[in-house]
Amino acid sequence: MKTPKPVSPKIKPMTPGVPPAARSRAYAAGCVVMLGLIGVGYKAWALQVDDGAKYRELAARQHALRIDIPGPRGDVIDTHGRPLAASADADSVWANPREVRDVAATAEKLAALLGGDARVLESRLSGDRRFVWLDRHVSPEVAKNVREAKLAGIEVASEPRRWYPAKSTAGPVIGRADIDGNGLDGIELSMNEVLQGKRGAQAALRDARGRKMLSGGLTAVESGAVVRLSLDRSIQAISDNALMAAVTDHKAKNGVAVVIDVKTGRVLAMSSYPTYDPNTGGDHGARNRAVTDAYEAGSVLKIFTVAAALEEGLVTPTTGMSIGASFKVGPKAVRDTHVYPYLTTSEIIKVSSNIGATKLAMRLGRERLHRYFKVFGFGAKSGIELPGEQPGKVRDGSTWREVELATMSYGYGLTISPLQLAAGVAALGNDGIYTEPRIVEEARNSDGTVTYRGEGKQHRMVSPKVAKQMREILATVFEKGAGEHPINGTMAGVVVPGFKCGGKTGTAYKYDHAIRSYSTNRYLGSFVGLAPIDNPRLAIAVMIDEPNGEHHYGGKIAGPAFAQIASESLRYLGVPGDPLPPPKPVPGARPAPAAKAAPAVVAAPEAEVVPEVITGPAGFEVPSFIGMGLGRALDEARKLHIDIDVDGTGQVIAQDPPAGAAPGPVRVKLVFSVDARQISAR
Repeated sequence: MKTPKPVSPKIKPMTPGVPPAARSRAYAAGCVVMLGLIGVGYKAWALQVDDGAKYRELAARQHALRIDIPGPRGDVIDTHGRPLAASADADSVWANPREVRDVAATAEKLAALLGGDARVLESRLSGDRRFVWLDRHVSPEVAKNVREAKLAGIEVASEPRRWYPAKSTAGPVIGRADIDGNGLDGIELSMNEVLQGKRGAQAALRDARGRKMLSGGLTAVESGAVVRLSLDRSIQAISDNALMAAVTDHKAKNGVAVVIDVKTGRVLAMSSYPTYDPNTGGDHGARNRAVTDAYEAGSVLKIFTVAAALEEGLVTPTTGMSIGASFKVGPKAVRDTHVYPYLTTSEIIKVSSNIGATKLAMRLGRERLHRYFKVFGFGAKSGIELPGEQPGKVRDGSTWREVELATMSYGYGLTISPLQLAAGVAALGNDGIYTEPRIVEEARNSDGTVTYRGEGKQHRMVSPKVAKQMREILATVFEKGAGEHPINGTMAGVVVPGFKCGGKTGTAYKYDHAIRSYSTNRYLGSFVGLAPIDNPRLAIAVMIDEPNGEHHYGGKIAGPAFAQIASESLRYLGVPGDPLPPPKPVPGARPAPAAKAAPAVVAAPEAEVVPEVITGPAGFEVPSFIGMGLGRALDEARKLHIDIDVDGTGQVIAQDPPAGAAPGPVRVKLVFSVDARQISAR
């Protein structure tokens, strides 16, 4: 008997009455939905887990707003705490172009409030940025009008602005900062790192339209360090005024004056004319020539030739030597303006004898004179806290020809800066101790911490005995001669009211690169000296470049400026002196009885001899300076022994002659451009 097959129970559908085709479609739809949900879940996982950090950062950047607040620059003050550069809040106008509703109408209204071209403002408001400056450092009245206009997307904010209370006083020394608070020149540039304040920030949130809706805490804003200079604002003003008068009276191209404290090497004044007011936003071609320019200074260098000969024991102040009309050096003849049959060592300085200086140099020899020039601080940077310092040029003594040994003894064939000249003479006033000049006393943070102190190194230049002998010799330059054949000093016609001083005149022919020879009508007149001479307090150097008036001798054009600076500065410092001469009589008043007139004595002009022209090798290559800053351009020029003229600051945008081959060494004029950030900010 067969066993019957088991019968499977019939499964009843879950959806009775629904056709099978419909059920299939429902199952398919369910699968699709399930797959979609799985995809969404996978994407959500990728967004929130795999790429979560990336999108959280994007969201923060979109909704979180960081408002940078610049810290004010530290003040620059003089040695007595008087302000030379300071920061104060000023209003500036900015815009969020995304919030501006009607760009054209807003631009028209802003043009009326701010001034300027509406089309330029419209282009600034048309971008997709969230921040753009419209005008910086506006007047309080303009800021008030902009606020009251309540233009959508237009805001007024406060930011630090640099002010220079002393205006043009020491302008090239202090320099200037751009509108964003970056130093461009002078102390503002060299001490930029310590002067810059620490920027602060304020956190805020923005809504979907980018509007600020919630502010967070403000991080601390710190002002920069206060930089105290050795400059004395009063002595600086005295020096500026005396130099300006000398340059304008003698129709000169420019001028320089430096005043140094003999005991400390601190610079009390550093003047350049033309000068500029940093508040005007440009240097107008002026620069701090006391450090950026080096000159063939002429007869003032005889001071150091004589000092070296005394230090080596080759002569004494009273050692005499025959001078005559000329002295043969190789194929050349050295001459003086006036013929002196016989002069002592002291009188070589008194009358400024080229022949006398040459004979002393011959006794010293190349190597020794070169070594002393280096000891006197020539041919090397002093390290003063100012940008663009020139070291000057002093070639190695072993390369000097005999005629170059002669010309260098009286100031040709080597270049020095006015600062180097003043520092070298200051050492003679400090018993022969040379101190590297400094202009920054200290930099002090807001918490009182001193972060920098200007301390120059010292070394012995000459012995105290020789320093004293040189001071006595320098005093004779102001003396009138006596006897049947008087020998007058080259400053005998100049009086320093109230004080006895000493120094040395200089009149140098300038080298003309166009003719590759020394000019016969372009001069550099100078005077450097100590005041007072019996107990020196100040070393003062004055240089007047290319005078075009009646006189060109250093004693005539630079000497009176020295006398004014010395007399007024010493009285300001309280240094005891003789009574001042009586004032000039008032017009109309009865004149005092006339004193018996003294015989007229004319100061002897210092000797002037055009030195031998030393030309360079043929096939000289002029490099390209385009794009270089001032410091790099000066360094490159020094390395290649190229003389340059500087016009402006910032970066080089043009040069003349251009880069390329030249027949020999040339003088290159460099034209600089103001920092581009300052231009674009406006």
